[in-house]
Amino acid sequence: MPKYNILYLHETALISGAENSLLNLVNKLDREVFNPVFACPGEGPLPEKLAQMGIKVCFVDFPQVRRLFGVLPVVKKLRGFISENNINLLHSNSIRTHIYAAILGKLAGLPVIWHQRNLLIGEFIDPDRLLSFLPDKIICNSYSVARRFQRKGGNIPGKVQVVFNGVDTEKFHPQCNANKLRGELGIKPEEIVIGIASRFNFNKGHETFLQASKDILYGMAQAKKNVKFLVVGGAVFDEDKSRENDLRKMADNLGIKNSIIFTGFRQDMPEVYASMDIFVVTSFLEACGRVVLEAMASGKPVIATNAGGNPEMIKDGINGFLFEPGNVSALAEKITLLVNNITLANKMGEAGRKMAKENFGIEKNAAQTQKIYLELIPK
Repeated sequence: MPKYNILYLHETALISGAENSLLNLVNKLDREVFNPVFACPGEGPLPEKLAQMGIKVCFVDFPQVRRLFGVLPVVKKLRGFISENNINLLHSNSIRTHIYAAILGKLAGLPVIWHQRNLLIGEFIDPDRLLSFLPDKIICNSYSVARRFQRKGGNIPGKVQVVFNGVDTEKFHPQCNANKLRGELGIKPEEIVIGIASRFNFNKGHETFLQASKDILYGMAQAKKNVKFLVVGGAVFDEDKSRENDLRKMADNLGIKNSIIFTGFRQDMPEVYASMDIFVVTSFLEACGRVVLEAMASGKPVIATNAGGNPEMIKDGINGFLFEPGNVSALAEKITLLVNNITLANKMGEAGRKMAKENFGIEKNAAQTQKIYLELIPK
């Protein structure tokens, strides 16, 4: 079988959940059949990671299309790159690059995929939906995202296909060393750890987590002695730089700072999940949260908001619990229930691990994506 060259277009050089999903995909591609190459900005951790993986990158910034200035030079540069590298398909992975991919696809006569990984918050117009006639295929990472393209009273269009994010169940597993991080952070073996992990952004709902932590610490007789709360992550984008300071102040004002541990970004996430007993997601809207799948694969019960794609991964009462976004008392109640019933917590963790392996493995994600490539690339 011939080797097909896939050009991935991405507008940022930073790494958060979407970028990790993309890196997982290209890492699992069948390199005997597909050769990934990238177009993205040249300064940042994403191109550095791609270089470590031996993936060729065309360094290019993507100006906003509506401003026009700078668009034509980018299109010209990428059209040359496409010709020189015998590109067979364009896979756009960010909102801004979707239009670039559509333009380049028309000019070069190549199939185009738009990968949708986000739910819109507070937007009156969905530009991707309005322009959904442009790509040949739209991949969505959950049915919640796919419904963005559903016409009123109709079905989801045929060109829209759901491919859930994939998790490496060999990297994230219940046997990871839990003692390493606990020892580093001074957490005792008998202490119960409840954790949250995400980039710092208001929509991630950290305030709900801290307020529920207070309810637990003051509501359970022994909680102050044997419960710790981990806040893992930090700000990725400039607009969120003040978040950590704000959250630390909030923990101080709530009188719980001695029980809250801010770890910052961690490179050892399998060990981070291993150190936790219960994992919590407080996002107001999550398309297909990677952290949910990683915690499930790690064998942890997950308590998540009943929003976005979370209900597609968390089966309430089976591998975790769902609660309404912002409902502090409901979250505190669910956490307390699992803290007081370790047998149930372990049973949910085992169910989550089984579900992650069967439905959300990175191998399945890559196989479904490669099948789409072969359907679109002219034989």
